[in-house]
Amino acid sequence: KMHACGHDGHTAMLLGAAKVLKSVEGSLRGTVRLVFQPAEEGGAGARRMLEDGLRSMKPPVESSFALHNWPYPETPSGTVGTRPGTIMAGSGSFEITLTGAGGHAAVPHKNIDVVVCGSAVVMAM
Repeated sequence: KMHACGHDGHTAMLLGAAKVLKSVEGSLRGTVRLVFQPAEEGGAGARRMLEDGLRSMKPPVESSFALHNWPYPETPSGTVGTRPGTIMAGSGSFEITLTGAGGHAAVPHKNIDVVVCGSAVVMAM
């Protein structure tokens, strides 16, 4: 199972933000927390952080900002897109079973090749 949204990019961006914030620390009022959300896939990330006491931190969190790498084809390189409220909040899974019938390479037209079927399913998604 592969997930290629760029967790190394997430880490690099948050560390970059930390460096910039540290350089202006004297002009900041309040507390800034930088949070690496673990395992956002499958509903484990934010939910788990809340269960582990994120809401009970002192001083309390007043606002939060998050981002997720996602290379939308319609978004020009170097551009960030967002909107107020929840965005990209979803995680799901499904299972497909393909059943074929083997055969001999000399008569492929008599086979039901699940690899070809599976490839067609992936390309249709």
